[in-house]
Amino acid sequence: MTRGKEIVAPVNNDGGDDHGHEHHRQPTEKLHASIATQLSGPSRDVSTVGDNNNGTGPSAENVSTLDPKKSPREQVKAGKIVDRSASSAEASLEMPDITDKTPPKISVAMQDVAQQPPEKANFVVKKDGTIEMHGDPETLNTKDIKVQIERSEGQLYPTEEQKQAADQLVTYLSQRLKSQNPELAKNGVELNDSAAVVSPEARQSQGMRQPQENSGMSPETQQNVGNMNRFRGSNGGEMPVRNTNDYYPERSVPRQANESDQQAAVKEAVAGLFNADHAKPYETVRKSPQGDYRAGRYGFSGRQISNWLAGLDLGDPPDPAKIEELIKQGKLPKGFNAESLKKLQAMADKMGKGEAPGAEDMKLLPKEMQESMATDMVNQFKDRVGDNPGAIAAGMMSGKTAGELTQEDLTSPTGKQLVEAGQKLYDIAKVRQESTHENDTMKWTPDGKVSIGDGKWLSGDAGQAFKAAQADARAHGVEIKINSAGRTFEEQQYLYANRGTRGISRTVARPGTSNHEHGDAIDVQNYAQAKPFLQKYGFVHGDGRGPIANDLVHFKFVGNNNRRDTRYA
Repeated sequence: MTRGKEIVAPVNNDGGDDHGHEHHRQPTEKLHASIATQLSGPSRDVSTVGDNNNGTGPSAENVSTLDPKKSPREQVKAGKIVDRSASSAEASLEMPDITDKTPPKISVAMQDVAQQPPEKANFVVKKDGTIEMHGDPETLNTKDIKVQIERSEGQLYPTEEQKQAADQLVTYLSQRLKSQNPELAKNGVELNDSAAVVSPEARQSQGMRQPQENSGMSPETQQNVGNMNRFRGSNGGEMPVRNTNDYYPERSVPRQANESDQQAAVKEAVAGLFNADHAKPYETVRKSPQGDYRAGRYGFSGRQISNWLAGLDLGDPPDPAKIEELIKQGKLPKGFNAESLKKLQAMADKMGKGEAPGAEDMKLLPKEMQESMATDMVNQFKDRVGDNPGAIAAGMMSGKTAGELTQEDLTSPTGKQLVEAGQKLYDIAKVRQESTHENDTMKWTPDGKVSIGDGKWLSGDAGQAFKAAQADARAHGVEIKINSAGRTFEEQQYLYANRGTRGISRTVARPGTSNHEHGDAIDVQNYAQAKPFLQKYGFVHGDGRGPIANDLVHFKFVGNNNRRDTRYA
């Protein structure tokens, strides 16, 4: 038996203020998290349910001896791989153009056992590590060799046997491809591992290349992006909240006096994306794919540090009285002075030029100061991109200052992945804040949307609150008339591109900056009549800071606390 309250956390969405009319809605995944205190013993981790395999074949231990000199067919004869191609997939796998000279690549993905129709794959790795071949890539001249990691509904993590087998299989395939293709032997095979199943050691040992859309991410960031991608398509499940600890490097500094739950959760999303050294997160120094260095728990760039220092407005030369006041406020560490400022600025300049700060340099950036900097930067990026935790986290990961951030930074292939993963990390951080017991569990469903009629939807808590407000209003003879509710990113793109035409409002936010994309905002035609009912159930009139003068139809769900000083939901 479980007891607790539910929290709905949207994923693969953005936020901010916007308005307009509904367009054809496309499905978008939602993370539906709930906290449930166990009353009868430890939580059941559905992420590991169904790990027993009922098939027969070579074990993962046997697979570890895959000989790169032998073809897949020879591996079958040697008993290392089970051949399923004759009975299932080889005939259904497409035969590429044999004249196509594009270098082959390898793709690894997790897929639910029950998914229908199943994804066509060359190889399937069963839960006990058995490798099945459903289509010989060498016979088929496959350009994208697909490796599918079988999982049960709700399973987030591959089994140890699967991880071992996946490493061995991908290593084997890479060796085979490089022996047949001089270009791949020179440059390495491209590996698209969206769920981060293959170990960094296996990737590095083979010199495997990442896809272009991942080229802007460090291996550490890719790992946590992959962890978040595992929620996609998992068809719901649950796991102990304590199992999410590995998503975040430890924070060893208490909250600042003015640090809200929302700010703290966004900071956790940034920390999760950067994925600092878990042993010493505040001392992490890492070279970015862009060539500069990032530092600390939040991966600050030299430009970001310089911009933060400039924002302190200490004067030139620095005013000792201002420095002392900031020390009292906790923004600067004790003992900080004009010489410290000079050294920290020099360190920031060095980082921007691709020079790593040393251990002595990092002493200029103590952990308490890092937390203060991160809070300030979260506020700056929020002003830039709106109420969008995922975009805030992705923006900070760009290494740019808030003023330098562009729409392209958030909508590029890399940017989209960072926004989505950042949003999920934020959602989970919010769940962690609500957790009060070590046996609390986090639950998720593939779609946290709640229908509110006429094909319109809101995210879980917002949807349930609206339905309660709607029932209350109807009991008093008032019908709440909705113009627009939740939207996908694609719908927002359409509205923005066509604003001011075909009956669409002129006031439409840029894609990626809309509260509607969170599924927590509605536009109500009879707003004056609906207002008291909506406010009673957790909606505020406007964007959380008061009604919007040129868009009085807009309401946003903020929860029962009905706080008007925040734009977070």
